[in-house]
Amino acid sequence: MSFSVNVDPTNPGQFFACCGLLELADRLWPGAEGWFADGKFQVACGDGALSAVFDTLVGCCLTNTMTEAQHARFQAITAMKVKERKSTPGVEEEERTLGALLREAPIVLQSPFDMTLDWFADDYAGGSRFKTWAGRQSVLDISTAMKNALNDPAWRNEDCLTFSVTKCGLPFNFDSDLGAQGGAIDVGFSFDPLAGSALTRIESSARPALELLAFIGLLRFRPTEIKGENRFLYTAWNRQLPVQVAMPAACGAVPVSGANRYEFRLLYRTKYLKSFLPAIPFVGGSDE
Repeated sequence: MSFSVNVDPTNPGQFFACCGLLELADRLWPGAEGWFADGKFQVACGDGALSAVFDTLVGCCLTNTMTEAQHARFQAITAMKVKERKSTPGVEEEERTLGALLREAPIVLQSPFDMTLDWFADDYAGGSRFKTWAGRQSVLDISTAMKNALNDPAWRNEDCLTFSVTKCGLPFNFDSDLGAQGGAIDVGFSFDPLAGSALTRIESSARPALELLAFIGLLRFRPTEIKGENRFLYTAWNRQLPVQVAMPAACGAVPVSGANRYEFRLLYRTKYLKSFLPAIPFVGGSDE
């Protein structure tokens, strides 16, 4: 038995979301295989179903690698009155340390997935270059917001990667269709003066399934980097492959005959904030 989702392979966020979907399917049904064909990403997984993957994801506990004691201590400190915090030796430093850990610690998807998502802290293998959020933003808050936005069962179908909601918090910006939603400089005018009226207010939107699944997919699946050119390559493999083989196929380490390759760039909104830009077919060489 297999299921599929509609995918635009020129959207890097959708591509890596499919990789994340295969990762989750393999965790539920070991040996699951996936491939791209005819505008869809298909997954073969025995008796598995798309709804089962999403129902399990929504019901799964998402936290980070902080201990319960650390979480409790941070809550206790933030509940203190400012005067008490300032007058107690070491407490303000402890608050800063725990606050940074709360924002930056690896994310954990608990049973039945049992995954630690730490690629964004991986400088050695280059995973951190795809960290699109700033240091003061909380990866726990972003991932929790994207997961909470998926509670509505109406999105759990083959169009899940284009399911969009408003007022769901900040996304990761893996979705290359987000375009100019990053800020006033991108758009050309400020949203703030329009926020006072429901008639003029512009609500930002996000595709939570795409964002969360891509965040999961980047744990194992990475594009190939063309050094010094801000160009990244991935391959939409067209053969039924298990996750262990699909991973090197996606980055081009394992050639797949007839598969389409794409390249994309990162948009640097600031020194720290980044977004994925739309991909184009890869034809080789350099245009610099």
